[in-house]
Amino acid sequence: MMNNIAAIDSFQPQEKDKFFFDTNIWMYLYCPMGGHNRSIIKKYDAFLKKVIQARSSIYISSLVLSEFFNAYTRLEFNILKGKEPTKYHDFKKDFRGTSDYKKLVLDIKTTVESYILKLAKRLDDNFSSIDLDDLFEDIEKSDFNDNYCLILVAGENIKVVTNDYDFVSTKKIKVPILTANDKLLKGT
Repeated sequence: MMNNIAAIDSFQPQEKDKFFFDTNIWMYLYCPMGGHNRSIIKKYDAFLKKVIQARSSIYISSLVLSEFFNAYTRLEFNILKGKEPTKYHDFKKDFRGTSDYKKLVLDIKTTVESYILKLAKRLDDNFSSIDLDDLFEDIEKSDFNDNYCLILVAGENIKVVTNDYDFVSTKKIKVPILTANDKLLKGT
């Protein structure tokens, strides 16, 4: 049995609804250099607008914020590496600490402060009460961070918004999921 998964474009948010946007959604919405599929971005952007209009709540965790930062900086590094492979060979040695990196960090910080945290409430992770067995449940088919996010929102009546197929693999942790990912909707 899998999580309760529904199509994002047919869901109508209500004021009482609470949503947890996965990292990939924040990347689609606020990482312009990602080269993401425009039709997918439009679906999540339209959903965000419906959530704002309904005055529903959006939540974010420190883990998702960390993933957003790391994915964004790695993406920029890989773009630079593709343009100048001899100059940008190693992320830590050749990119961190450079003026390009420092500018990027300021841009990301501005995005987080001016957009993401204006929309989303911080969700404390309560790590001390998380059962480690649950974190490792179905780990051979799922992702550790995705399991962590599911545990974080389970029991809080929060729906996960994601485009990540790994969320279908966790059988024990039941959380409603909204997506535009056809593969995730089919559960295959």
